[in-house]
Parts: sequence; C-alpha cells; structure tokens
Amino acid sequence: MKGQLAAEARRARRHRGEGEGREKAWSLRPLRALRASAASWSFVLALLMCAPETIVQPATPESARVRMRRLLILPQEKAPLAAEVLQKSEDGEVAIEDIRFRAGRDVWVPGIVVKPRATSKPLPAIICLPGTGGTRQQLTDARLQLSERPRTGWARALAAQGFLTISLDYRGSEARGQNIYTDAVRAQLEGRSYMGLLVYETMRAVDYLLTRPDVDRARIGITGFSLGGAISWYAAAADPRLSVVAPVCGGAGTYDALLQRQRQTGYHSQYFYPAGFLKLFPGDQPEVFASLAPRAVLVVGRDQDQGMPVEGLRMLEQKVKSEYARRGVIDRFAVHLTAGDHTYTEEMFKRVSEWFQRFLKR
Repeated sequence: MKGQLAAEARRARRHRGEGEGREKAWSLRPLRALRASAASWSFVLALLMCAPETIVQPATPESARVRMRRLLILPQEKAPLAAEVLQKSEDGEVAIEDIRFRAGRDVWVPGIVVKPRATSKPLPAIICLPGTGGTRQQLTDARLQLSERPRTGWARALAAQGFLTISLDYRGSEARGQNIYTDAVRAQLEGRSYMGLLVYETMRAVDYLLTRPDVDRARIGITGFSLGGAISWYAAAADPRLSVVAPVCGGAGTYDALLQRQRQTGYHSQYFYPAGFLKLFPGDQPEVFASLAPRAVLVVGRDQDQGMPVEGLRMLEQKVKSEYARRGVIDRFAVHLTAGDHTYTEEMFKRVSEWFQRFLKR
C-alpha cells in the first residue's frame, strides 16, 4: 500500500513538472518571437541608415559629386541670376557682349561673351578662366599672346573657331577690387571654402549659359590656366553639365607629391587646399579625375612646374587612364606634358583647341 501511494505521488510530481515546463515554454514563445522580430528590424534599419556609398561598390561618379559638393560647402539656395548685357559690339568676325550675372544676393560676376558673328544655330560653349592676375579683357583681346605676360586672346581665338566663349573675372581678383590671398584665409577662418566660392560662381556661369538661346545646352566645356585650371577640374567634379574639361597648369596630379617639399606646397594659396579633401577623397586627386569618366578630360602641364610635380601627374595619368580603359573610353582622357616651367604656350593652346574641336563639336 505504501509503495502504491509513493508511485502515485511521483506521477503527480512528474505531471506537475511537465505542466510547468509546457507553461514555461509557452511563456517564452512571445519573447523569442519578439527577439527574432527585433533582429530582423535592426537589419532593415541598418540598411536604411547606410549611406549609398557603403552599399554600392565601387563608388559611382554621383557619389563622388556629392562628396565634392560637401567638401566645397556650396550654397543650397540660388539667388536669381538677374543677368544683364551692359554693352554690345562687333569686331571683325566676332560679336562681343559685356555682361554680368548674380552669384549671390549682393555678388555680381562680370564676364565677356564672344561668339562668331555669322551663326544661325546654337553653339557649343566654353567657360574660360584666367590665372591669378588675369582678367576677362585680356582673355578676349584681339591679340593671341601666351608665352609672355599678360597672356591674352585665347578665349577670343576659341570663339573664332566656332565656339561661344564666356570669360570671367574670378572672385578675389584685382579687377573686382578684391584680394584672393587674404580673402581665402578669411573664408577659412569663417568656416567657408574659398575654392567652393570660386566653383560656385563658375556653376552660376553654367546656369547663365543655359538661359541663352544661342548656346547648345548639351555641349558646355571649361578650361583655364593656373588658378583657372584648378577651378576647372574642381568645378567639373561638382557639376556634370560640364562635358569637356581642359585644365592648363592647374595643379593637377596628387596632393601627396605636392606636399613632399615646402617650396612646392607654398606655391599655391589657401584656396587650393580645401579642408577635408583627403578625408573625402582618400585616393587623392586621381579619385576625383577618375569620377569624371566618361567625360572628355585633357590635362595640360609642364615638367618643371613646381605647382604640379611631374611624379604626381604621372601617378594621376596612370590611375585615371586605368579607369577610363575599364569603362571603354580611354580615348577621352589624355595628359599633355611639355618641357618648361609654369606658363602657357601656343603649342599647348593648340592641343586645347583641338581637344574642344574633337569632343565639344561632335
């Protein structure tokens, strides 16, 4: 009898234990489901919060453009252009307009437009930017003179070849009563990018060209010498509307090579070193130029130009050519290097004009 009672007691304890186990298991199911759901949502949330660059590799030209615009701290709102033609004239085979447009509420950009007189259809346009100390009047002078200062006439010479050109006086120029050296330092102290200010005015020039019925909207290029050359490739990286790019002695190469010697580093002013460049473009300048593919890019330089060391230029050429070859457009990128120091020659200008004839007149 005692044995029978003990057996029944053991069965009762087992039944009670199994019930508790089942109740415990059932009570854990919602918790497990919640944990699984949370893990799933965490994964989705992580994807949504990822920047596009971290999901899609390699980085696309668009992502490089976004990074460039962030680097340059470009204004988000545009003031009305309020473009004005101040004077019109004709000289030989070209028509000339002295114009201005607004880059900001109180910022007017002066320019000179030159185009062939005899034209019945929209023309490909080229933005022409002088070097430090150069002016829009010099670029549009009737005389083509490059090897000696002042370097004159090359924007007008391009217009005579069938282009509409617009030559600008850059922000900080003496022609505008400013000082690029002190202004660039002040801009940095105020948390602004002076290269960004220079590029933004160039982008506003594109906006202006698109308002003109005599401009082919799909064919706008840019070129410049020295300071103008540097603005050219920075602007092209920020603005895809610039389809053909030809910087001349514009500091192209690598910042790494430029920083090897103090004399070279000091050759450029504050504007040429936008804060954060190597953080946003760890591949240095070659990463920026590679992002321009498949646009047509000609880099013109001199082998004794201390502002763009040859070793850096050759590194850029190698890496960028590789990207253009990968995309099947290797003929649309070239480096033209000649012997000598920082200057512009007739032979160099011939290469630039041939580049625009080849790729902008298509």
